[in-house]
Amino acid sequence: MSLKQARGKVIVGYPVGGSVTLAFHASMLKLLGYELQKGDKRLLSKIQHTQGLYVADNRTLLVQRFLSTDADWLLQVDTDIEFGPTLVEDMLRLAGDDKRILAASVPLGAYPSCAFTRTETPGVWTPVWPVPLHPVECDGLATAVALIHREVFETIAANHGQSWFHHIYLPESQEGTAPVDFRFRSQGEDLAFSVRAVMCGFKLWVVHLPGIGHYKTRRLSHDDERAAMLASEDSGVGEIVDEGAVHGMA
Repeated sequence: MSLKQARGKVIVGYPVGGSVTLAFHASMLKLLGYELQKGDKRLLSKIQHTQGLYVADNRTLLVQRFLSTDADWLLQVDTDIEFGPTLVEDMLRLAGDDKRILAASVPLGAYPSCAFTRTETPGVWTPVWPVPLHPVECDGLATAVALIHREVFETIAANHGQSWFHHIYLPESQEGTAPVDFRFRSQGEDLAFSVRAVMCGFKLWVVHLPGIGHYKTRRLSHDDERAAMLASEDSGVGEIVDEGAVHGMA
């Protein structure tokens, strides 16, 4: 049985908040060329994009457009990501039969990975690092590169409305604080999605997929980190390192 028969159609969607990097543009062209040459065995159904000032709104609109199709999976890729032409089939292969949400991790700049675990303080998260070459479960993730099954979006909508990525605001002040002094902490769109997905019974998975880069002020990639760790005798590969708490993500 082919991957297409086993896993279903995939739409690649990308939210555009600012500029589209050359690395992303070149990667998308290579992916499209690779999928088209596969003929009726191709996994890619369509490429969609949205553009606006607010990331949460862009991601929400992507999901709404995705659900209007008959595709099974939405693969979201940010426009500052570099990836290989086999990204679609690689993500499906890693998702296997049991995973409905899988993120391919990259360093985020401020944080060492796309994966996070909860702390005892509500709204505060700790990054998972290093990220292994096989999928591991986490409590929260960033969706810079994320494969999500339509069942997830449909279930969240049935329970919470079509607010997949809209921020969640957590109370930061003690109960009884006067309204004029009461403060809130914003849970960004990625962690807000993670919270809703877990509440609906879905597990979150993350993996280091070689070949993916994240373009900030320079190219960031787990490939470089892993090479450095393997070159060190006391690399600590396989451990989860506490890199500090995260109060939401930009």
